[in-house]
Amino acid sequence: MISAIKEIKTRYLILIILGVWATLAIIFKGVATLELATYQDTLVTQTANDAAASIRGNRTQSTAFVYFFNPIRTVISGFVELIRMFIAIPAPNSIIPVLGWLGVIGVVAFFVFLTSNLKTTILAVSLLFGCGLLGMWTDSMDTLAMTLAAVILSLSIGIPLGIWAGLSDRVLKVLTPFLDLAQILPTLVYLAPLALFFLIGTASATIATMVYSIPLSIRITSHAIRSLNNSPIEASISMGATGKQTLTKVQLPMSKQMIVLGINQTVMAALSFVVIAALIASPGLGGPIINALTIRNVGDGFVAGLAVVFLAIMLDRSTSAAAKTKQTFIPPSKKEIQQRRISIAGMGIFAIVCIWLSRNVLWAAIWPKQLDVSEIVASYTNTATDWTTDNLRFITVSFKDFISNYVLNSIQTLLADSPWFITISMIALIAYVLGGRRVTLLAIGLMLLIVACGLWYETMVTLTQTLVATMLTMILGVVLGVWIGRSEKADKILRPFLDAGQTLPAFVYLVPILGLFGPSRFTAIVTGIVYSIPVVVKIVGEGIKGVSTTMIEAATAAGSNAWQLITKVQLPAAKKSLLLATNQGLIFVLAVVVIGGFVGSGGLGYLVIVGGSKPELQGKGLVAGFSILLLGVMIDRIAHASARKYGN
Repeated sequence: MISAIKEIKTRYLILIILGVWATLAIIFKGVATLELATYQDTLVTQTANDAAASIRGNRTQSTAFVYFFNPIRTVISGFVELIRMFIAIPAPNSIIPVLGWLGVIGVVAFFVFLTSNLKTTILAVSLLFGCGLLGMWTDSMDTLAMTLAAVILSLSIGIPLGIWAGLSDRVLKVLTPFLDLAQILPTLVYLAPLALFFLIGTASATIATMVYSIPLSIRITSHAIRSLNNSPIEASISMGATGKQTLTKVQLPMSKQMIVLGINQTVMAALSFVVIAALIASPGLGGPIINALTIRNVGDGFVAGLAVVFLAIMLDRSTSAAAKTKQTFIPPSKKEIQQRRISIAGMGIFAIVCIWLSRNVLWAAIWPKQLDVSEIVASYTNTATDWTTDNLRFITVSFKDFISNYVLNSIQTLLADSPWFITISMIALIAYVLGGRRVTLLAIGLMLLIVACGLWYETMVTLTQTLVATMLTMILGVVLGVWIGRSEKADKILRPFLDAGQTLPAFVYLVPILGLFGPSRFTAIVTGIVYSIPVVVKIVGEGIKGVSTTMIEAATAAGSNAWQLITKVQLPAAKKSLLLATNQGLIFVLAVVVIGGFVGSGGLGYLVIVGGSKPELQGKGLVAGFSILLLGVMIDRIAHASARKYGN
């Protein structure tokens, strides 16, 4: 009862604050907005630009570079190039890689079969073959090589740290802030600083990918160790086992499935980032997608994006199959063991034959051009896009204009077009109502830092798009989440689409969305919705499923209809899940909305992108990345504080 009264008071207070804010925004619209032209610098951006120029000029002389950054770049680049030589680029004294396309298919078939089954193997081989049919074999192998290199390095760091954090509360406490920070940082933020210190290319792309994927490995491994049943561990210790023996003989074997799941998630995160890392000259499928976005060629972008989809599904199914291996207390029979060994031997022979052919026969080494259907697929895609644009324009353009004119512009008037001190005051008041004094002081400090950076207006433009995208995401996410929470059939229908949305890099669906809506702020918003909707729907759905059956039966017995059951029982009971979904939706949306700088959304994302391509704007790009970090921390802290205050 007290909680409900508190929530009602909160709503009225926020409405009053918004009303006062709207009045002031109308009166003082366009005053003290701190808007800057793209090439106009502030003291902070000029200082950052000078620092970047100094770093570029002293790269071969500075002790830090000679003995630290440059050796790291050399080692990582060498490791990546070694993997690329096997499957993507010509080996020394050769015109082909160590493994031609048929050899790669044979090796993949063998290892997938070794860890899963024939069905998954056929799927993996078919998807790899599809990459070749799309004319993207070399780019796909580059992406695969970059992913493998990043995953190997990420797991070599992430799993040991995860085990350590799983065994030590102190280590987990130290690592948690860094893991949280890595989660809320949009991907674009990593790229510019890493390119500055490690140059553009495979090394900086690999390190950026590692920063993105290592936290997942650490978190899941730590969770795997900490969630084990204590009985076997206590039994092991009571029998005199050392800590090392308990870890290697009991804890790690028991947590094997969860650790394999961590490997799966690390692989998918790495693939997602490797595509984006094309912004700093990472080889692979990201390059064709960025080129297609630049020239607005939906067909070419769709072809490259489809190849990414094929790789994503192949890697996801191949690695998750091992994690889903059924645990059974019934040992396999001798006949089953023999059949399995014969099957593995047969697949090994198949792989050896494929490798031999790829080393000795030209058609098995280099993908035949006769099997390239990329131009046909691109042509049909462009035709379909043109038809959709011409015939559904009354829907797409009308909806885009409505959201842009009546929602986006209204919120942007509050945030960006109001005097900066009024916006800070109003956001601080909202933060106080939602989270209390501590988070309010933090929010004020972060906003003043953004003002000091000189990119206040651009930050508010980005915040506007983030809030609108999150609002639309939550509306759609709650509807779909309630649906899958109440219906197993709906869950089965939507689950494949939700899984696909979580595994695909944002660049992949940015291309078709650009074709539908053209370059605009709305395109960035739709991309943010598509990227964030899976996690929101899943969290809401789990919350609805977790509502007590007793509560539902009591409401039904009292005569409640479906609508009353949802609005009066299930949604209020799933309040914690709704707050968590909102928090995650905000973070996921922010991570992708900034990529909208590619498609005319403006804001901080645009400055980061142009800063990466124009040396004279590199300082501004770096400061824009820092401003995104400040904005992300502010959003995350306010959302967390609100969840703690009203989630009970």
